[in-house]
Amino acid sequence: MKITNVMGLPDALVKAIETNPHNEPGSLSATTLLKNTKQILLMERHWDELEEDVLDRFWALFGTAIHKMLESEGKDEFSEEQISFELDGIVVTGRIDNYNMKTGNITDYKSCSVYKIINQDFTDWRRQGLEYAWLLHKNGFLVKTCTFIAITKDHSMRKARHSSSYPKVPVYVYQFEVTEEGLTEIEAFMKGKIAECKKFADVADDDIPPCTMEERWESPTTYAVMKEGNKRAFKVLKSLAEAEKLAAEKGNGYSVETRPGEAKRCMDYCACNTFCNHYREHVAAVEAQEEVSW
Repeated sequence: MKITNVMGLPDALVKAIETNPHNEPGSLSATTLLKNTKQILLMERHWDELEEDVLDRFWALFGTAIHKMLESEGKDEFSEEQISFELDGIVVTGRIDNYNMKTGNITDYKSCSVYKIINQDFTDWRRQGLEYAWLLHKNGFLVKTCTFIAITKDHSMRKARHSSSYPKVPVYVYQFEVTEEGLTEIEAFMKGKIAECKKFADVADDDIPPCTMEERWESPTTYAVMKEGNKRAFKVLKSLAEAEKLAAEKGNGYSVETRPGEAKRCMDYCACNTFCNHYREHVAAVEAQEEVSW
């Protein structure tokens, strides 16, 4: 992967970015297994062709800095330790921020948007924690709990003062208990992802199934009933049939405008999107709609 520096930021920032492949041949990291199969395979196939700018990796650097500052290792703990275990012919690896052998607790530090906390969407963190717990369990360690300490990047004290539903402080703790059921669940999840990666390992890029809407962070396509001469929609509906019916009922001067959903992860947070046919189709649809709007 090539790191660009469009804004001409200090060389120290460029040098601090890791540009080696995340996975060795025959291995997959716990964080990689959280990605969609298409993203995993495209990243692996096109690693030497990928480009990212320093600014695109800024928050990753921020997260690394947090890890370094908070890293501690007591007599019953180890930090930043990489562990591994083979599953279905693939070596699963994980680098754990901190594990306390006395309490059986895994601690992981995160940086995130405040809206993740507001939405209480921790599915990815729970899976990552369970993957780490599974790795430790396979290596003979007992894990009782996983604790994620999140520092929000965009917390607003003003909003915290004026909204009862807004987080009051920029730090949030998410914790859950590790159970046998959870370990069984995550092993099945990892087996399924490994099987998918093997199944599509030799097919063409465009033939790898696309990420799901949830994985793409995609909002649904909507249909706006527009009145001729007005910029604002008369009504926005989720169903094309309902929108067309309403436009017909309103009569002359009313039409239906399709507003494609935005796949935010594809557009802004996927390093291999230029090699993805779904992304290219999505961009083409968005650009076509923007031309119609103008």
